[in-house]
Amino acid sequence: MIPTFPFLHRDSSASARVEHPDLDLDIRFFASPDVPVSEDAFRQLFDFADLARAAQDLHAMTRTSGARFFGDEGAGIARIVLTPDFHKGSGIPVGTVVDARHMVVPKAIGNDVCCGMRLLATDLPADAIGPFMPELTRRLRAIFFEGKRDIPLSPRQREAILRDGLPGLYDVREDNAGVGVWRHYDPEEQRASLDDAHLGGHLHARGLFGFDSFVRSSGRIDGRDPQIGCVGGGNHFVELQRVERLYDGHAARAYGLSRGNLAIMVHSGSVGVGHAVGGHFMDRAREIFPTAVRAPKGGFFPLPTSGPLAHEGASYLDGMANAANFAFANRLFLGLMALRAIREVTGRGVDAKLVYDAPHNLIFPGEERFLHRKGATPAEGPKGSGWLGKPVLVPGSMGAASYVLSGLGNEAALESACHGAGRVLSRGRAAHAGDKAQAEIDALHVVTPIDPRSPALRNRRDILAKHRARLLEESPRAYKGIEPVVSSVEDARIASRTARLWPLCTVKG
Repeated sequence: MIPTFPFLHRDSSASARVEHPDLDLDIRFFASPDVPVSEDAFRQLFDFADLARAAQDLHAMTRTSGARFFGDEGAGIARIVLTPDFHKGSGIPVGTVVDARHMVVPKAIGNDVCCGMRLLATDLPADAIGPFMPELTRRLRAIFFEGKRDIPLSPRQREAILRDGLPGLYDVREDNAGVGVWRHYDPEEQRASLDDAHLGGHLHARGLFGFDSFVRSSGRIDGRDPQIGCVGGGNHFVELQRVERLYDGHAARAYGLSRGNLAIMVHSGSVGVGHAVGGHFMDRAREIFPTAVRAPKGGFFPLPTSGPLAHEGASYLDGMANAANFAFANRLFLGLMALRAIREVTGRGVDAKLVYDAPHNLIFPGEERFLHRKGATPAEGPKGSGWLGKPVLVPGSMGAASYVLSGLGNEAALESACHGAGRVLSRGRAAHAGDKAQAEIDALHVVTPIDPRSPALRNRRDILAKHRARLLEESPRAYKGIEPVVSSVEDARIASRTARLWPLCTVKG
């Protein structure tokens, strides 16, 4: 049960108003009473919201001194929405959506720019991989962690990725056609699937934000690099799943999902590219913040998108677009790598259709409004004469179901849903869980960079202990139960259930 907090005022079975102790802000929390949440997450949110006070002080500075940080526009925070997986993060709480006006806040989404989910639906019965699981495990480990990615990229392809994401990559697909993982890149399917990626799978970028060396690389048309095709650490994964249950057969068919078939879910972001962008612009936002104004708590410094300093915000959005485009391409290749392993091991010509690819860690730009989603995914409803909203992908833990839902376009929730179940234990606490947690992990089929059963590691207790701790950080008991979280999303009319997927094999970095 949600504890009784003096600042939390429930107005329905699935939502509550959150009263900031010092500021008059519109904050809504969408979760039912059986979704656990900690006071620490709210305290972290209140610290972040001090940015609203800082924006007011910057406007006051304009009136008194004439210094125009935002120009004449009313920059600030209009609304904040909290999703059911709301929990304390490394900066802003995960599961926070901020409607910011005339400004962007690099630290509000952090370094893992455009982290998101990608789901592929295959025509292969999930049971067909059962007899091949030992061999499939070895092949997945080789492809993902032992140098067998085989993703050749020309300088032209690297630049196309950074500038235009998935459409740009499609335009230069011929450079390495039929080589390495490109054998599994179906141009017709990829062109058709661009509409099934949020934002069309790209944000247009004018420049390359200092990534010229990445573009040039070796200069070879088939050059390789250590970034693309990287799962990443933490809660990132590539998972093979069974489509276990359909709740809405019409929506499931429209998305390409069939009961009993195999699906591939990818959760990853922009890895080192995003870290370079995020780190640079967090420093830049700090540098230009006027010393005459008290700094916002937690170092959440804004960059203006209007007024005399609008170029600062524009520069960040351009670099963010580079990282976002890389993340879209990275998820595409991770899906192809998994598909390649399945095809090679089973010897079958498996077809795969993109259900959806959506970021949940990004600033979605507009003319005045800049929607910051941190650990929150878009949940757009039907458009025009359409009858079906966009897919919403909500993964559970390694040992729990994941869900595909249909967005309902709830503006009260800023058309946003949770991006997963949400943590209940910090990584430090989870890593020191007891034997029951270890037994849960042992019962799962997880592929990691090392094989703990390898004879070469028999006497390496240090490596095995670190391996166990890393897995325990992501154990099922470290996360909220997925069922009440998804029920909250439905009860709040944010999205409706379409399908339930069950994990068969999880690749973890």
